[in-house]
Amino acid sequence: MMDLHCHILPGLDDGAADPGISLEMAAMAASSGVTHIFATPHCNTRNVQQNFHSPALIRAYTDLQDAVDEAGIPVKILSGAEVLARGHFEDHLAAGDFMTLNGSRYLLLEFYFDEDPAYMEQCLRAVEAEGLVPVVAHPERYYCVQRAPMLAQQWADDGRVLQLNKGSLLGDLGEEAYVTAALLLRRRAVSVIASDAHHFLHRTPHFGALLNCLAQRFPEADPELLLYENPLKIAKDQTL
Repeated sequence: MMDLHCHILPGLDDGAADPGISLEMAAMAASSGVTHIFATPHCNTRNVQQNFHSPALIRAYTDLQDAVDEAGIPVKILSGAEVLARGHFEDHLAAGDFMTLNGSRYLLLEFYFDEDPAYMEQCLRAVEAEGLVPVVAHPERYYCVQRAPMLAQQWADDGRVLQLNKGSLLGDLGEEAYVTAALLLRRRAVSVIASDAHHFLHRTPHFGALLNCLAQRFPEADPELLLYENPLKIAKDQTL
């Protein structure tokens, strides 16, 4: 399996605070069958490091991979960022400041939970105008989608990629998120499920409970497609 969304880079956001936690997360992910982790630190947020494309950020991925290899953990670290659409988002987008997923055309994009859907659409179109494909992080957590799930369905119909959080399907992120995630999954609007992990004790990168959940509650879902084939195509910059 491949985890498309994980806050495993140490000391860059509210995820892993130090390399030790990063290694615990990598080992936990590997123990559940994850072979590749897209390291996606928060980007363009308030009051934290901006995490724009830079030599220092690229070194952070390399340093983590070196540490994972030295620890003997069979996981590959891929580059990326979870970009918040706020502030001078379109200016930074045009300047190429954002790390795409493994250097592909796919950009992992998040919004404030209470964001206006008109602004969301404006940002999605701005991403596409730059020749990129927006990957909408956890659409089930946005209040406008919870109120009107067909908004996210339309995004999917328009070629935007929807990435659910495993925690939403497990019921860890609230009833509204669960209901919305379940609906989108059953409507086949979802392309990827990822951990959005921040630690090894809570919001973890372990996929065992998710696999059980899919088998028991969502037998119509295709774990191979959602957890491997589509993330692999994104990593290879292929069309889903």
